[in-house]
Amino acid sequence: MSERNSLYLAVIAIIIATIAIGMTFTKTAGPMGPAGADGSDGADGATGAVGAVGPAGSAGATGPAGPSGTSVTLAAEPESCSVCHEGAGADHQASYDELNQDSITITDMAYEYTAPSTHVVTFTLLKDGEPFDPADADRVRMYFVPWTGTAFQYEPAGDRLALTGDTMAFDSITGVVTSTLTSAEPEYASSFDDRDGAIMWYGYDGAVARMPNSRVQQAKYPIGALLETGDGIDEVSAANNDGCENCHSVPFLKHGYYYGQFDDDPTTDFISCKACHLENAGGGHYEWQLLVDDPVKAVEWLGTDEDTSIFTAEQLASLEYNMSLMNDVHMSHAMEFPYPQSMSNCIVCHEDKLDVILTAENFNVATCKSCHPVTGSEEYGTTENALTTLLASASPIHETMDIEATDCASCHGAGSAYGEFKDIHPGYDTMIYAAEDLKYSDAIVVTIDDVSVANDLVNVKFSATEATELAGFDVEDIAPTVLVGMYGWDTKDFIVGPHERLTDDNNDGDISKSSGDYRAAEYEVGDDDHPRGTTVSAAGGSWEVTIDLSTWGDLITDGTVSRLEIAVLPELKDARARVIALDAPSRTFDLATADFVDFYSPIVDIDNCYNCHDAIGAPHTPERGGSIVVCRMCHITKSRGTHIEVQSRSLDSYVHAVHSMQAYDIGDIDFTDAVEELHYDHHTGFPYPTHGIQNCESCHIEGTYEVPDQSKSLPGALSGTDTVVNRYDDVKDRNIGDIPIYITGPASRACGGCHRAKLITADDAVGLASFMQHTNMGGYLIDGGTEDDYPAILGTVIDGIMTYFP
Repeated sequence: MSERNSLYLAVIAIIIATIAIGMTFTKTAGPMGPAGADGSDGADGATGAVGAVGPAGSAGATGPAGPSGTSVTLAAEPESCSVCHEGAGADHQASYDELNQDSITITDMAYEYTAPSTHVVTFTLLKDGEPFDPADADRVRMYFVPWTGTAFQYEPAGDRLALTGDTMAFDSITGVVTSTLTSAEPEYASSFDDRDGAIMWYGYDGAVARMPNSRVQQAKYPIGALLETGDGIDEVSAANNDGCENCHSVPFLKHGYYYGQFDDDPTTDFISCKACHLENAGGGHYEWQLLVDDPVKAVEWLGTDEDTSIFTAEQLASLEYNMSLMNDVHMSHAMEFPYPQSMSNCIVCHEDKLDVILTAENFNVATCKSCHPVTGSEEYGTTENALTTLLASASPIHETMDIEATDCASCHGAGSAYGEFKDIHPGYDTMIYAAEDLKYSDAIVVTIDDVSVANDLVNVKFSATEATELAGFDVEDIAPTVLVGMYGWDTKDFIVGPHERLTDDNNDGDISKSSGDYRAAEYEVGDDDHPRGTTVSAAGGSWEVTIDLSTWGDLITDGTVSRLEIAVLPELKDARARVIALDAPSRTFDLATADFVDFYSPIVDIDNCYNCHDAIGAPHTPERGGSIVVCRMCHITKSRGTHIEVQSRSLDSYVHAVHSMQAYDIGDIDFTDAVEELHYDHHTGFPYPTHGIQNCESCHIEGTYEVPDQSKSLPGALSGTDTVVNRYDDVKDRNIGDIPIYITGPASRACGGCHRAKLITADDAVGLASFMQHTNMGGYLIDGGTEDDYPAILGTVIDGIMTYFP
């Protein structure tokens, strides 16, 4: 019975009882008696109205102080992630290492033809050394491709030729497979041994998944083999399989299971690709050229299911191309994929073979169009490197040329006074390389020679030398910037980052770039106005500067800061006033021993960065290369990731999010513009280039990718969400709601770099909320307030958390 019903029954019972009592005392009236005596005085009347309010009395004495409020540090307890997730990093890598195993082998491959039209291929197929029935594999295919002596193609042009057997007899004892194909089609009417070419076997077992938005099949066991026919193939590819392995899987597997090389033999590079990528077969990815020349038309084309009727005859003629490996690789990487370096850096794929590719024979429209827009689009900013722009700027004679019909070699052949292909296109990025085999960063080296500290004044001496003399360059022309970062507690993170603005240098009440305030400890040599930096000397390629850290001297005194990181950014320009890529050196200085130390072993191998980037300073300016530590001097935990939602600027969050393809500045994307939306979809849908984001060792040193040691990493700030307009029907249609700036711990920050990125891109509000709450339960997630509030809140959390790790 409800509480309300009980009350009703009680009231009714009282009423009934009252009536019953009244009825008990009711009788018939008798005769009137004599008048009684006077009664006693009645009760006092009601109180009169309240009078007017009198004047206020004087204030009383101040009462005692109330109890202290709850501090945010009480809500920030150390993370407990490693309790349940110990070994999670190793599990990530192990899951990736299960892919692409060379455990299935094909040996003793042989071909025999029997008239009429029967083709038999035999081979031994083993998996982990044991006979393996191809019928048990997830996919097996066999093809033949002819070699004409100059190209992989059919004459007249034709499609790839399947050779997979109608039957496959398998000997379970020996592992010998006999594949037999009989066909009445004319292509099979003669022996392939009479023709130069190759028979290729493809397949995989242990399928994992097809990567979204791609043709990449993830599988545990790729299968592949090559058998040359006739007199074989006398060509060696102008590109290197090793170049693909720089960014992609090792071994390189096109589409996830097509071996780019067989038996570690470079002479077999990319033959397997030629079964489909025939030199004279028509290509169908018209969107590639359209994306850079006519992006609006690209959107239309991709929405029509490849309906060529949307093009005029002239447009279609311009778009048609052969699906050679060169065209497909160049165009996809230059025009659709988020390729992380300049396409002019030919040596990435063609190392030691520039003399093979930069020839008059290859200086033609097809080669140029494979990387360049033809006209470009003014509206979408693709005209700078368009052929019409470049040719017009080179010479007025080009302006009237029909690019599609012009033979470039007629003017730019061998020995031409107008320049050969190799003169116009050296084959390497001239901001990174001085020559094909020489990087500027190897030729010009800056070293930090000496550091001393007295009374919070840091004295830095450094110098530059030319290890290899370069014409047109002088180390005296280097314009260096010195950075001094202050490590907090005993961690790898900076409590005072050199790139921060922390002081009101002009006393105008505002700390910002716009009001003229300087970076904390980032000093351009020769800047006489910097309040903390001074140039002592600068001559002959040697410099001496001082940087005053007295503003934060208390942190040194109380032991919060016991080490400094000193770095130099060496800006040097070439004859065209372009900054060239040099390495930025850094050294760690221990204040107690007054000497350089090796502190905190690296967790990332810088050479892994070079696999894809070639110069890691490229996302910013070229003089910032050579050191992850130098990157971290700006990418500190104290800064939120302003360009990326719900991430920290700290590298452990930022780099994970970037490589998970989370969008930059999503609030600035105009989703009513179909082209901007398409570019967004392409970017966020692109897979990690090694075909698995779990491949931690593509960046990290083995064993350094577990849950972060929170005694060696400071708490940090995550950015809030942006306002995303018109991505959906209206703003409210985005499932993810408003998320504020949060203060959180190292594990939440680092692991969330990937996990939050994927959930945000998928607009998975439930998944994101669950992940955020999970990290909160196992650590802390504190509302940071506004952009102005969060630094102070973060500082309080840092002070509280680090007391656990004295």
